[in-house]
This record gives sequence, C-alpha cells and structure tokens, in this order.
Amino acid sequence: MRIALTSYSGYGAWFTRRLVKERHQVSYFIKPEVPEELMVCHGLSVKPSQSKPDYANYHLSVFDLTGRKRAADASLETTPTIGDGSLNCMLEDDRELGLKFMEDAGINVPPHETFNDTSSAIAFVKRSGRRYVLKPFDCEDSDATYVSTDAEDMIGYIQRLPQIIQAKPFLLQEFVTGTEIGIEGWFDGTNFWLLNATLEDKKFMNDNKGPNTGCAGNLVFLIGESSRIYREGLGKAKDLLQQSGFRGMIDLNTIVTEDKAYGLEWTPRFGYDSSPTLMRMYAGDYGEMMGAIASGVQPDALWRSEYGVSVKMTIPPFPSYIRGKHRAGVICTGLDPDRDYLHDCMTKASFNAKDPTLETAGVNGWIASPIITGGDPVRAWEELYQIVNHNIHIPNVQYRTDCDKSSLKKLARLKTQGWV
Repeated sequence: MRIALTSYSGYGAWFTRRLVKERHQVSYFIKPEVPEELMVCHGLSVKPSQSKPDYANYHLSVFDLTGRKRAADASLETTPTIGDGSLNCMLEDDRELGLKFMEDAGINVPPHETFNDTSSAIAFVKRSGRRYVLKPFDCEDSDATYVSTDAEDMIGYIQRLPQIIQAKPFLLQEFVTGTEIGIEGWFDGTNFWLLNATLEDKKFMNDNKGPNTGCAGNLVFLIGESSRIYREGLGKAKDLLQQSGFRGMIDLNTIVTEDKAYGLEWTPRFGYDSSPTLMRMYAGDYGEMMGAIASGVQPDALWRSEYGVSVKMTIPPFPSYIRGKHRAGVICTGLDPDRDYLHDCMTKASFNAKDPTLETAGVNGWIASPIITGGDPVRAWEELYQIVNHNIHIPNVQYRTDCDKSSLKKLARLKTQGWV
C-alpha cells in the first residue's frame, strides 16, 4: 500500500519505520518550523521531503497532528485520510464547540463559562467562590491552561492573563475531583474499534510537581464496548460522529468521580505518547489497519498484549524550548529503534543497520519514550524501569521514577469503582 504521512514537526517520523518494515511504500512530508525538525529520527525513518504532496497518488493519507485542515480536507477529496481535517480541528481547537459536541451527544461536561475579558471573569469567580480550570481557546496558548487551588488563586492568575494570552477568549471550567483517563476508539464512519484507555502523568517531576509536559509517562490498556467508562462517555458520540462523516482515531479526555463521568477535551488525532504505545501493543499490520479505518472498513483486532507502558526521557533544558540551546550529538546507548518511540534522536548509519549508534538531533530535548508491553501492567512497569534505570545511558537524562505507582493506583481505583 502507498502511504503518505504528513508531519508538522516530526512527531510521526518514527511511525514510518514500522510501516516500511510492513512492506508499505511510505512517503514522509514535512515543512518544519525550525530546520532541526528535519533531523527527527534521521537515518531511522523514511527520508523527509519538503515538497507538496500529490495525495491522489496514495492509497492512504495520514496526518500526525491537527492544525492543517485545508491540506487534510484537500487530501480527503481523493484519498482515504485520517488524523486531521476541519472537524478534527474544530473538536480539538475550539474548546466551546468541542464541549457543545459533547453536550449534543449526551456526554456530561463540568459547568463552564466563556469570557472575552478578564474583568468579567474575575467578577464571575468572586460571585461563585468555586475552584476552576482556565483553558485558552487558541491551541497555541496551551501553556496558559491553569488549574487553580481555589477561587482566590484563580483570580490572581486571571489578573496576570493580559500578559500571557493578550486578552484572547478563554474558558473557565468548574474543577471536578476525580480520576482523569483518556478513552480512545478508532472510528470507521459507523462503529468504534480498537477501544483503549490511557492513564497519563502529565507533570514533569515525581508526585505531579513542575510544569506540564503533555505526557511524562503512561499506561495504555484495552477495554471493550461493555466497559462503563466507554458507555457513559465516548460511546455516546457514535451517532454524531456518523452524521459528521468522521473517520480516524479519537480520544475523549474524561474525568470520573465515583458515580459520574465528565468529558473534558477531544484529541481527534495521534496522542503522544499513547499512540506509539498502542502501536507496539498491536500485532497486526498497522498500515492496513489505518487504511481500513480511513476507508470505512472494519479493521483486524490483532493484539500482541493487553497493556503497554511508557516513560518520557529528556535532557535539559527540556521542558523549556529554547531555540539553539538543545544539544545535538549526545550519544544515547541502550535505546531500541523498533521498541522505543524516538523523537530528538538520529543516527548516521543506514536505515537497516543492525545496531546503529544513536545521538541527539538537537530538536527539543525529548529524546525517546521507551515502551514495554505485556499481559500484566505490574510486570510491564518492572521491566520498563529495569531497562530505563540500568540499560539506557544518556548524559544528564531526566525522567519520572514514579509513573508505575501513579498509574497502577489510578487503575486500581477505577476497577474498584466499576469504570473499567
């Protein structure tokens, strides 16, 4: 099968490695924001092209992030396409419309209000006296997302907003105490397949301290349609997704209390690091599976394992991005290109080198996320940390050492409450 993978910053480069090993003809297109992004997985993935793709020449078109809806919509006119498009961008980037989509589907959402100015928001918080989460509308301002400790804390944060998001619209969502979990399905236009869940630690340091990294470590596991967390959340969106003509992977970030599930955000694209972990769990032909979903055909559900775990390994100044300050040429030993999700990592050897020397590419300091899969999450975490602590050697490496305890505790709570 001829597959075009379109990337914005190299996040999908590693995926091409598996697709090539499955004997697909893969083209990898990228127009990087910075030149260093061309070096993501250099020598480990398909050589990137900066030319404009002619998607009509491919059987499948895959986008690794949302944000280029015009290109994705044009691709869809001639070729089965997943990962981006007008609906994808609306669901992820327009928080208000994304929440309305949930409400229209019958999914519970926490009480929320939208504001265009800080004075109105401050007055609202003073009146309610409740704890809120602030979320900017513009996806580029995701660093401004803030979880307050109480009403007074949120008021103080809002007072600083003009310098942070320059008075752009934002949303205040009432804080819900519970367990956060991502529920993903691959939708073929009619039904969900490959249902899975992700328990994620987002903060940079142990005990959920420090800045948000998106994902510092995760536990991915399979669920079924009978799962309560699916039935009371993502499963309710089936009819609306059918009517919208959606196809592809879609995740509903959900928070659950003991008796209620609330939708928070949509991720209608690959998730990092959950999607690389799921790819390692999948035993079938991943290219054929994506092609089936994009074409409206039931995919094969062939699994290597029920659980997958991963932890993010970085070097300073990550999690800060400082252009020109991320070191290239740092030797990384113990990483396996076919096991571990690689990003700021490259080799000067050939694609099929048996044991290539790996080094950093100088992109952003996120080097790799080693992945282990298995039938028991406890053993998977034990094996992963054995490899990370003793087999992988990277100067000045940073990673959380408590993702196992954190995710297993959350999994046990969800099982006790009857959600999974």
